[in-house]
Amino acid sequence: MQLVTYRAEAIGFVPKAQFRPQPDAGPDASGAITGRREVWFPEAGGFVDTPIYDREKLKCGNRFSGPAIVEQMDATTVVLPGMVATVEPYLNLILEMP
Repeated sequence: MQLVTYRAEAIGFVPKAQFRPQPDAGPDASGAITGRREVWFPEAGGFVDTPIYDREKLKCGNRFSGPAIVEQMDATTVVLPGMVATVEPYLNLILEMP
């Protein structure tokens, strides 16, 4: 006898994720900088010494100007020269061109 497929079903309670606004930590995002590297930005006319931010270390209220790179486990965000990045209370990164 050969068994090829097994199936299991389960029923359980899974609580909904709860997102709570975080307290404002102020505009200084320098604690999230993990390094710097030269990055090519055509808008700037070539390579620019660019800070690299760790997304997990950015706190509510942090604000920084581009050019910048924000690295996280599943994505990389490029903040172009002239853009401003702000972390809002639910820790979303808001990019604006003033």
